[in-house]
Amino acid sequence: MNFRFSIRSALSAISLCMASFVNAQQSEQNAADSLSLGLNIEVPDIGQPYIAERIGDWSMRCIRSENGQDPCELFQLLVNNEGNPLSEIMVFPLPQGQAAIAGATIIVPLKTLLTARMTIGFDAEITKSYPYSFCTEIGCIARIGLTEDDIALMKAGDQSVITIRHMDAPNKALNLNLSLSGFTAGFNKILNQ
Repeated sequence: MNFRFSIRSALSAISLCMASFVNAQQSEQNAADSLSLGLNIEVPDIGQPYIAERIGDWSMRCIRSENGQDPCELFQLLVNNEGNPLSEIMVFPLPQGQAAIAGATIIVPLKTLLTARMTIGFDAEITKSYPYSFCTEIGCIARIGLTEDDIALMKAGDQSVITIRHMDAPNKALNLNLSLSGFTAGFNKILNQ
């Protein structure tokens, strides 16, 4: 009788071990199914742009170079009141010893009234106007210089306002809010690259 009890006990123990083993394998399989295998990060080709970092409302966009010293600029997409992309701005450092310490390229939509110069309100008291340089199929482009004072105002502010006018409504100003969140940190990064 003890012998039968021992066989039954042994068989029960083996069955229990097998069940535990199967459950453990299933648990491991379920755990393996929930593990991330990672995504390949594609390295851009030489001459291709990529976003190196997001700093506040700005993106640090760089161009991959052969020597690994990729030139970067600050980029921000500007939207209208409905949240639709309308304009973009790129800010980049200039060589020392010039009146402007940085340059900016601002792209606005086609049908912008070119005879009404673009304005940028740096703060409540200082607004400057800028001409458009040319238009392409992607929009009309203003290429502007930013002085040390302009950059200081942008670093100190929360937002600037870019104003343009549409050729179908020349008397109505279209204001685009340029967020300055992250501008100081971003500008210091591209200046010291």
